[in-house]
Amino acid sequence: MSLFTLSAANEYARANDIETWVHLFLNGEGNNIVMSEELKKKKRYWLGPIEIDIKYMERVVGPEEHLEYVEDINWWNYNIDQICNRLEAGWDMPPLTAENRNGNFKINDGNHRLGALQKLKRRKYYLIIWDDYSYENIINQLKNCGVNLK
Repeated sequence: MSLFTLSAANEYARANDIETWVHLFLNGEGNNIVMSEELKKKKRYWLGPIEIDIKYMERVVGPEEHLEYVEDINWWNYNIDQICNRLEAGWDMPPLTAENRNGNFKINDGNHRLGALQKLKRRKYYLIIWDDYSYENIINQLKNCGVNLK
C-alpha cells in the first residue's frame, strides 16, 4: 500500500499520529514543503480524516479572481482533468487538509483534488483539519456542518 493514500492516512489516524502523516505527505507526493515547515512552527490541533460534505470546504486556489491564490485557468483545468482520470480509475486519493479558520474549512492542501471532486459532482470526501487553538473548535465547526462524532 502506498503511504500517500486515504487508507494510509486512516492507519496513522488510528495510531493517533495523523500529524506525522500530513508532514510525510506534504514532503512527498503533496510537494508542499513550505506548508509543512510553516505548520511545524507552532502547536496545532489535528483531527481526521473525517468524511464531510464538500460544500463546507473552501478552496483558496483556483482560476477565480476572488481566491487567495489565482491560477491560470488552462493549468487549473489540466490538473483537474488529470485528477478526475485518476479518481475514475479507482485512485485511493489522499484526504484534503484544511485549516479551521473563521468558521470555514479552508483547504490548504488539496485544492486541485477538491476541484476534481466538484467537477465529478461528488458530494463528500475526507478532510484532515487543524486548528491553532483547540480540538473543541474543530468539533464545534463539524457540528455546525451536521457531522456528529462518535
